[in-house]
Amino acid sequence: MNRRIGALAGVWVVGWLLATPALAAPGVLTLQVDNDGMVSRDDDNYTAGAELIWTQAAAPDHWSQRIAGGLPNGWLNQVDALSYHLSYRMYTPVEVARRDLIEDDRPYAGLVLGGLSVYGRQRSSGAWQREDALQFDIGVVGPVTAADSVQREVHRFANAQRPRGWSYQLGNEPILNASYRRHWWHRQSLGRLEMQHGPGLSASLGNFIVQAGAGYGLRLGQGLDNAMGWPSLGAEQGGYRHVSTSPGSGWHVFAALQGRYVAHNLLLDGNTVRDSQSVDRRELVGDAVLGVALTWEKWEVSLAHVWRSKEFEEQESSTVHGALSLSYRL
Repeated sequence: MNRRIGALAGVWVVGWLLATPALAAPGVLTLQVDNDGMVSRDDDNYTAGAELIWTQAAAPDHWSQRIAGGLPNGWLNQVDALSYHLSYRMYTPVEVARRDLIEDDRPYAGLVLGGLSVYGRQRSSGAWQREDALQFDIGVVGPVTAADSVQREVHRFANAQRPRGWSYQLGNEPILNASYRRHWWHRQSLGRLEMQHGPGLSASLGNFIVQAGAGYGLRLGQGLDNAMGWPSLGAEQGGYRHVSTSPGSGWHVFAALQGRYVAHNLLLDGNTVRDSQSVDRRELVGDAVLGVALTWEKWEVSLAHVWRSKEFEEQESSTVHGALSLSYRL
């Protein structure tokens, strides 16, 4: 086995061993897979990713309540649920078969992120409710992730073109980032169906991504009170994670639009303290997501289609990828 692949596997194992005390409590284990191949034949920009998420409810005396207590008033009144996540993602330019440096396309990059998210829900006396999410991420970008070896092996197995430009990938750099989201949902009934819709705000800060955004979301179906948010729009989005807070059955479709001002993106601006490839990043970026989620007994599955506008000046087209998640309640 390639040594770097072995080291990467070790990182995943150690990360989940550290989370063993948390896994002892009842919760929901989710595997989410993102891939542009789900919705197109291209293998560029955001190529692929996988994420493990462990979600559990938080009791009034849970240690995570100290996080809410340490925040400014109004940020997060209490923690209703929390999740631990570990993700692995790859980013490539369009022409992966080229050996030379492609200066007008995004850099090659492998990314490993792990962290904690806490969620709170506040219901008002009327039809409105508020959901808050605070997320902390630590990780690394660069050759240590072994993304070059992983993609070569996947392409060899799939008999696809061999990627040859990974020697120009971003260098190793540790990552520390925090994200916050607040969404207001207006709840109403449509016969046997439930509908929730409303605006949201988000912000991220760290050496990985610095951004602020606003958008609007919609959920329509049955059993919506068991759901918070929707599948994540990507590792660099922050805060948008689907969380089941209680058992039950139901289904819903979801959609969202968001515009963001991006002040920094490590994956496009290049390494912070060393020379590396970079591109002319666009400051205004738009996201859209459309999908469906189905819950029955202990299982939940969701499928989303994600679209993102051009993120840098030389980008030939917008980015699309699919996100499939499967959850099991333990």
